[in-house]
Amino acid sequence: MSLRGAIFDMDGLLLDTERLTILCYQRAADDVGLIDFEPVLLGLIGVRRKESEDILRARIDDLAIFEAFLEKSTANSAAIKIEDIPIKAGVVELLKALKEKGLPCAVATSTQTEKARHHLEVSGLLGFFETVTGGDQVVSPKPAPDIYLRAAKSLGLKATDCAAFEDSDPGTRAAVASGARVVQVPDILQPSPEVRALGHVIAPTLLLGATQIGLI
Repeated sequence: MSLRGAIFDMDGLLLDTERLTILCYQRAADDVGLIDFEPVLLGLIGVRRKESEDILRARIDDLAIFEAFLEKSTANSAAIKIEDIPIKAGVVELLKALKEKGLPCAVATSTQTEKARHHLEVSGLLGFFETVTGGDQVVSPKPAPDIYLRAAKSLGLKATDCAAFEDSDPGTRAAVASGARVVQVPDILQPSPEVRALGHVIAPTLLLGATQIGLI
């Protein structure tokens, strides 16, 4: 069956934000004296903010240190200008190709909708997307399939009619569970053996992945 639409994650896939987020967290961890905390921070990739804070609270025993960490990481993030966040390689080329084909596109991101729309607008990408579905629009976050099911519905399609593009393991699990045709383009972390076993396409670039599934 031919694909009738495409759904994209945002952070780490369209925008090169994940490295900056981890850097903000790492600087905050250093400031409050959290040692060897990078593995914990890498585990937050692809996870919605609320669940990220739950994970961090479970790993930081001292409430005062936890609150100081959140305050410092938030301040670090606020200091980053969205204008300075680069668009990932191949994104504009792929979105232009899909627009020329008349294939509708949506974003399905763990980031809150308003923030995601702002980031996409500032980066010049918002106009390529019919809809943006943020993590605040679903009860169950990635790796549950809800956000992909909702994004597909927002295009008037079923998830099985759509290609889905992700970078992280939680997002890939969500996309696969929705029934979409999934392409994973790893960013900071490579897929785990368990995620590789899901049978989706894993590609080094967006354009190559889209070609492999016959989208372009």
